[in-house]
Amino acid sequence: MDWMQKNAAIITSKADIKLAVQETVLGSLSFNGQRCTALKIVFVHRSIADAFVAQLSAEVNKLKFGMPWEPGIAITPLPEPNKPGYLKECIDNAMANGAKVMNENGGTTVESFVYPAVVYPVNKAMKLYREEQFGPVIPVVPF
Repeated sequence: MDWMQKNAAIITSKADIKLAVQETVLGSLSFNGQRCTALKIVFVHRSIADAFVAQLSAEVNKLKFGMPWEPGIAITPLPEPNKPGYLKECIDNAMANGAKVMNENGGTTVESFVYPAVVYPVNKAMKLYREEQFGPVIPVVPF
């Protein structure tokens, strides 16, 4: 599989960064990224990539986590028992191939809860480029 089989967002050099960040958070993390239509990879023009990633990380850090019946909660535990381990593999693979987790606590796992991770710069050598993660991980690819 490659990125063409994933739901991609493409952020151009002329994008409104604030709006692009808002839509990326909504598109990639609603339902913990575990919906078929979730954004699973984000391509960002190099000229705005640093600003985009910084703002995206800041917005992800504002999300509240907890149980789904609690008011104001955006991120909840994952329903699949093996999903946290798989997401850790994806993040570790990206880091081994030159990416970093850009947001505070990104990828931190406590039992079935995985705190969302903004991973940058993602490239073709990484699982996050090729595989659909179906979880709270946002791979960002500069172009």
